[in-house]
Amino acid sequence: MGDSFVIAIDFGTAFSGYAFNITPREEKSEPHLQRWGKEYGFDSPKTPTCILFNEDETFLSFGYEAKITYKEMSREEAKKHYLFEDFKMALYSKKLNSDLKIKAANGKSMKALKVFSESLRFLKEEALRTISRNTGGERLFIASDFIWVLTVPAIWDPSAKQFMREAATQAGIITEGDEEKLVIALEPEAASIWCKKLPSEGFISEKHNAESLDQSAGTKYIVVDCGGNVSVTLMK
Repeated sequence: MGDSFVIAIDFGTAFSGYAFNITPREEKSEPHLQRWGKEYGFDSPKTPTCILFNEDETFLSFGYEAKITYKEMSREEAKKHYLFEDFKMALYSKKLNSDLKIKAANGKSMKALKVFSESLRFLKEEALRTISRNTGGERLFIASDFIWVLTVPAIWDPSAKQFMREAATQAGIITEGDEEKLVIALEPEAASIWCKKLPSEGFISEKHNAESLDQSAGTKYIVVDCGGNVSVTLMK
C-alpha cells in the first residue's frame, strides 16, 4: 500500500481512545486524535473503558454513553443489564481461555472474550466512521486497509497478549491470513517512542526538584513516563 494508513487503539484500564493517520507516505504525517463526550458536556481525548450489554448479552453502548445510560436506569433495569468498567486488568495473572468470565457491576458474569472483543469492535467501527466523515465519504474504508496498533501493559504475560489478538480477530480488526496487520505495542515502549519525537528544548531531567522549576503563572508541565524514565516538558 502506497499510503501509510494506521489506526492505533489505546485500550486503557480506565479510559480508551484511538488515533489514525491517512497521510500519503511521501507527505508529512498528520495523525488525528479523536475527541469524546461533547454531547455530554465533555471534550476529552479518551472515553471511559466502560461497556454496556442488555440482558441477552447484546452490545448496547461504550464509553460515556454506556456509563450514563446505566446510571440513569432504574434499579430493576440495572439488575438485568451488564455494565463492565475498568475490566482490562482482569487479564492480569489469570489463566486465560475462551471460557474465562468476568463480573459486571451488578455481580452477573459474562465471558471475558466477548467483553473485550465487543469493546474493540466498537472502537474499530467508530474509527472507520470518523475517517469516512473526515474524508468526505470519497472512499469507503474497511479494516483491512489499515495497519492496527493495539497497546498492552508490559506486565502482561504472552497468554494475555494472545488473548487480545483473539479478541481483535473476533472484533473484525484482522482476519485469518492478515494477522501481520495487527501490531501489539507495549505501553512503555510506545511512550518512549513518543518522547523521542518531542523536541529536546524544554525537557528537564528527573533529578530536578520542584524549586528548580519555573513556577511562574501560565506555566504548565506535562509528565511523560517513558518506560520508567520520567521527563517533564514545559509548556508556556
